[in-house]
Formats: sequence, structure tokens, C-alpha cells
Amino acid sequence: MHLVALLVVWWALLAPVAHADLNADFAACRRHILQIGSDPTSPDDQYCLGLSHAFALNHPKDRAKAAMWFRKAAERNHAAAQALLGYLYERGDGVKADPAEAAKWYRRAADQNQEDGLFNLGRAYEHGIGLSKDSGQARTYYGKAAAAGSRDARQALAALGKGPEPAKPGQAQFEEGARLYKAKDFSGAAKLFQQLAEQGDPRAQLQVGYQYANGEGLRRNYDEAVRWYRKAAEQGNAVAQTNLGKLYEDGLGVKEDWAEAVRWYRKGAEQGYAEGQFSLGRAYQFGLAVPQSRQEAIRWFDQAGDQGHDQANYFANHLKHRNSYVGFRSDEEHAVVVGTKLRGVLLNIEPVGHTFRNSAERMAYLRQAAGQADREEAALRWESKNREYKACRDAGGSGCIGPGPAP
Repeated sequence: MHLVALLVVWWALLAPVAHADLNADFAACRRHILQIGSDPTSPDDQYCLGLSHAFALNHPKDRAKAAMWFRKAAERNHAAAQALLGYLYERGDGVKADPAEAAKWYRRAADQNQEDGLFNLGRAYEHGIGLSKDSGQARTYYGKAAAAGSRDARQALAALGKGPEPAKPGQAQFEEGARLYKAKDFSGAAKLFQQLAEQGDPRAQLQVGYQYANGEGLRRNYDEAVRWYRKAAEQGNAVAQTNLGKLYEDGLGVKEDWAEAVRWYRKGAEQGYAEGQFSLGRAYQFGLAVPQSRQEAIRWFDQAGDQGHDQANYFANHLKHRNSYVGFRSDEEHAVVVGTKLRGVLLNIEPVGHTFRNSAERMAYLRQAAGQADREEAALRWESKNREYKACRDAGGSGCIGPGPAP
């Protein structure tokens, strides 16, 4: 999956208002989400089930159900749930947008000295979210949040009363390109982004690469996608690094090179980018230019999952189950397995510690495993027929049919 600069909209990145300890909460919930059941009664478990529905920890993503469980916990005075429920009302995510309701829940969390409740109530006063603007009250609550440890509150406090930060060079042009893109005027957006990309703007370079890769406003051209992704990636853009890695993995616009793919995945992952962490997890899951390791795959999937990456959560949970099959890297691999009837106990065989340099080596491994499966299945059939033949002979039967030559 190639990600575009304009569309990476993880919930925690929409604004600095998500729960300060959300990563820790994800990790704690993941450890016991299967034990709390579908109708928990404790507010901590209700909050955890809300997180599970919000970020697909072990349930399908459903923000309406997330809001329902956050509300149950919030009504029993769970401060973190109150802060997140307020955020959902502010954004209109899973519930109808209601700024006054958002401010109400922020205040209830703030009354418990909860860091995010304090900070968000400060925001509500500063920006008039469900409340009349009041810079004095905003300063008060930012100050309390800063004292509780909020770095965002310290920054907001320092900026309060100051003018907006100077716009980045080309910011107005980038925002106009984003507006055109969201309005599906891909050609118009591409013209603006290309101008900025030529000037060295990594966000625009990423966007141009994406539009070449997907044929949006530009004729699909993977060579050009690689060129622009590389320019942004070399400037440290984690999204471009991950997208470039994907092109190397799939051999689009460049020769297939799994070692180079993993090099770029790791760069994105080490910057904390969830999709980069997920992609690096996949490399360990299937042994793509790294020794295949279920444990390493889970480790990277967990890191991505802690940021709300749905697929990472799914695969982390899947791989943690004993005897679960490691899975297929692609539809082509799946077709080989299905077509050659590789199934049963052999699905639990995985190439632990093996490193595949390219897709040809992976496919050769699967075909070899398929041949092994065919031989074992033939041997089992022969043994069964042989037992039937012997039983027939021992019973003195006539016309017993032999099993034929052993495979």
C-alpha cells in the first residue's frame, strides 16, 4: 500500500489532543483484551473495549461502538475515557459533532486533574470549542496541564497571545494543491505540487511520487514515482521512505531488490512511522531480506499497532496464536498454495531463520513445500490402502485389492 502525504490521517495525528499515555494504554489493553469479554462491567475494561473498537485492537474498527464504551466508562468517572469521548464529540467521530458536549467531557476529565482533559479544556477556551473564548481560562488550564507533564500544554502556553508562526515557504501553494487534490482536481493539484517539488519541498515530492504511482492527474509512471519518492526519502520523509521500499519490494520502476526495500522500511520504522513499522514487520514475517522471525514480526507489528495501525494489530494477534500459519506475502503466493493443495499440517511449517532475497526464492520454497505435501499425502493414502488390504487378507477375504507400489 502506497501512502500519500495528504491522506495519512491517523487519529493521533489530527491534533495534539489524544491521550498522553495512549501507547501505554494500547499495550495494556492488547495484553488482556481477549479476557474482558464483550460486555465488561469495570470502567477500565469498558475503556479498553472502546480503544479496541476505535483502533481495531482485536475487534473491527467501529467508532460508534468505541464512543458507546467510552461513554459507559466516562459516566463512571474514568478520566481518560472522558477526555477521549470529548475528542470524539469535537471531531464528530462515531457521534454527531457537538462542541458543547466535547467541552463538558473535557471539563469532567480536567476536574480529576487528568492531563488531556486539562489541555483540551484549555484548547476549548482558547478556540471557543463549545465555550466562549477566554484566554485567561485557557492560560489557567494550559498551566495545570503543563504542571501535570503535558509538553503540548507547555508549547500552547508559550504560544498563547502570540501571532501565528510564520508559514513555511510554499505553504500557501501546498495548501492550495491539497485543496484541489481533495476536490479531485488531480491535474490541477499535480501542477502546483510539481512546482514545489522542483524547489525541493519533500512533502510535494512525496505527493508527486504518489500521483505518478497511482495515475492521479499524471500518467502512471513508476520510474517517475521512484525518482520523486527517492528525493523526499533522502530528505528523511518517512512516508516516502516506506513507499520507496514498497516499489523495491514489488519491482515497480526499479529492479526487485528486497534488501533495498527493507533498508527503506527500516528508515521509516525507526522514525516511528506506523506504516514503516508494519512493512518491516512483514519483512520479518516472511523472511524478506532478513532472517524470518515470528517474534521480530510481532515486535514491529505491536509498535505499529500501538499507533492504531489496523492491519498490524490483526497480524500481531494472528501470529501470537499457537499453530497459526505465518500467511502469504501476496495473492500470487496464495494462488500457488491453493493450486498445489498445500494445506493441513504443512501450513504450520514456516521458514524460521531463512532469508529470501527475492520473490523467486519465496515461490521456489512454496513449490518445494507443495511437493513435500503431495508426497506425504500420497504416502498416507498408500498406508491407508495397505492397512485395508492386510485386514482383508487377515480376515481370509478373497478379492482383496492391493495398494500398489509404495510411493
